[in-house]
Amino acid sequence: MEEIRETAKAYYNNLTEEKKSKAKEMFLSMDLNEDGSVSASEYVKVMGEKGFKSCNNETFFEKLDKNGDGKLDFEEFMSLYYLLKSSRLVFCDGHECRAFIDGVYFTCVDCFKNASDSFDLCSSCFSNKSYTHKHSTFLDNYMLLRSINDASNKTPFATCNAYFQKKTGEEVEIFAITAEVLEGAAEIPDDCDCDCACSIM
Repeated sequence: MEEIRETAKAYYNNLTEEKKSKAKEMFLSMDLNEDGSVSASEYVKVMGEKGFKSCNNETFFEKLDKNGDGKLDFEEFMSLYYLLKSSRLVFCDGHECRAFIDGVYFTCVDCFKNASDSFDLCSSCFSNKSYTHKHSTFLDNYMLLRSINDASNKTPFATCNAYFQKKTGEEVEIFAITAEVLEGAAEIPDDCDCDCACSIM
């Protein structure tokens, strides 16, 4: 959670005064007894009313409560605000896992591309293949970000795709790092000199 706390703080420090006020308003709306902090009971009550079932429990509250005093001050609340506003509340879809993922995770590229419900896995479930899913193409969240590009369509992945087509004459999708590639069923040519994921894996 420490990385999330630092990220939340960085984002907050760069918000406009208007948006900072909105964050403060949300904090005050959760502080039901107006004592300057949000207790576990206040947190569970308000989050339940807002429909956040996945994090509406004291276990998740404890993750947010950095100093363990049983309440959230505004600085601790900023992590929650960031998670909610950035849609960063990601939970593992592996077999009976449902763990909150506060670091790197793997997401189904097909589900992401089709704008359907995401399918996300913690590193452990992905590594141990502890999941059942209809698609096999996964990228970690950082690699997925690198694969997204603007209308110029000149991403590193597109470059790599062109390389494959030129060298092998075979069609290779831009999202080329599939489970088969990771398992070694497909090989990346050693002389690929593009600055993309294939040079990292």
